[in-house]
Amino acid sequence: MRIVRTQQINLRRYHLSDFQLNEIYTPPNGLPAVDVVFMHGLGDAFESCWQNPAGKSGEVWPVWLSEAFPGISIWGLDYPTSKYSALLNGPDLSLLTVAASLSELLRAKKIGRRPLVLVCHSLGGVIAKAMLRACESSTTTPKKAIFDNCKGVVFLASPHSGSPLASILSLIPGVASKQTQELEKAGALLVDLNTWYKNKAPSAGVRSCAFYETMNTKGAMVVDAGSANPGVPDCDPIPIDANHRDICKFGHRDEFGYLCIKNFLEELFEFERLDVADQVSVDDLEYYISTVQGDRLSLAEKLEKGGKCDQEIDDAEAEKERIHKMVRRNAISGSARQKYRQFLSEVLTLFRVHIAPLIRSGADEVAVNTAIHSKLLAPLSEKQALNDLFNVADIHSAIYYLTGNCHINWTKPHD
Repeated sequence: MRIVRTQQINLRRYHLSDFQLNEIYTPPNGLPAVDVVFMHGLGDAFESCWQNPAGKSGEVWPVWLSEAFPGISIWGLDYPTSKYSALLNGPDLSLLTVAASLSELLRAKKIGRRPLVLVCHSLGGVIAKAMLRACESSTTTPKKAIFDNCKGVVFLASPHSGSPLASILSLIPGVASKQTQELEKAGALLVDLNTWYKNKAPSAGVRSCAFYETMNTKGAMVVDAGSANPGVPDCDPIPIDANHRDICKFGHRDEFGYLCIKNFLEELFEFERLDVADQVSVDDLEYYISTVQGDRLSLAEKLEKGGKCDQEIDDAEAEKERIHKMVRRNAISGSARQKYRQFLSEVLTLFRVHIAPLIRSGADEVAVNTAIHSKLLAPLSEKQALNDLFNVADIHSAIYYLTGNCHINWTKPHD
C-alpha cells in the first residue's frame, strides 16, 4: 500500500478546506491500474457509510475489493455534513461550484491519469455527476482527463429525478427545516444533471450500475426504482432488500449487493482490458520496511505532535526497533516475506480506515486508543493463529514501525 500525503486545497471561499480524499489501499508496487473512489451521501462518513455494524469488527467492505482486484487503488471521500448541507440549500445553490472545487481535490491526488470508477451512495451520486460535468466542460487538461478517464459509476440509491430529494434531506440532521423553495431548486438541478448524464455518459464510454431499496425508511420509500434509474443503456436498476441508509452496508462477501458490484467491476475491467491482477512480488515487503518519501520528522517528533508523552515515545521507539530487527531477521524465505507484507499491509489499511479519521478530526487520546484496540488489535488478533510469524503484541508495535517509516501520520488538525 502506498500512502499519499494529504494535500491542502484552498477552498476557503466555500469553507471546504477540510474536505478530504483519503487513500485507503494501493498495491505495494505503487502502480495501480484503476482508481476506485467511494463517495458517501450527506450526513455520513466513509467508515459509517460502507460498514455494516453486524459485520466483523474493523471490516469496511470497499477494502474487500483489494482482495478481489489487487491491482486497484481505493479512495474514500469525506466531507463535513453541516457544511455541505448548508451549501446544498444555500441561497446560490452552489452544488455545481462545489463539484468543480472537488474536482481540484481529485486533480491534486493525480486522479484522472488512470482509468477511474466512482461508487456512490444516495446524494453522493449527485455530487459525482456534478463533478463529472464540471470536468467535462473544463479547459484544464488534468481536470478534463478525470471525465475522459471515468469508465464507470455505481449508484446505490442515488436520486436521478428531483422527487425524492426532500425525503433524503429529511434524514440529515439540521436540514429538514430548510426552505421548500430551495428544495425545489435542488430538485430541478437533479433533473438537469440527469439529462446531461444520459446524453454524455454513454457516448463517453462511461458504464453505469444502479441499485434501489425495497424497504421503507421512516415509513417512506426514499429512492424507488424509477428515481434510481439513470436512464442510460445497459443499466437496469437492481433491487436490494434494504432501506435507504443500509443499502450500502454489506456485512459479508456473499451478500447480493456486494457480489453485484464486484461482478460489475469485473466485467468493466475485462471490457476495458485493464489488468487488475496482483502485480506485487514478495520483494514488495521492502516498501514497508524502508522509509518512504515524505516528511523527515523522527518517530519521536511525529508522536510528540500526536500528543504522546515522553514515556510513550520511549516505548514506541523501542518497539519500532524490535519489529525492525524481527522482520529483517526472519524475512528470509519468500513465504515469510509474503506473510510480513500481508501483516503490515493489513495494519496500515485498518489504521487508515478507522484511526486516521479520528486523528484528523481532533479526537482525544482515549478515543484514539479505544479505536486502536477495537478496530485494529481485535480483528487482527483473530487472524493471529493463521500467521506464525507475529503475535498480538507485534500488532501494536507495527503501528509505530510504520509511523517511523513515514507510512502513518499522527499530526492533528491545525498542527
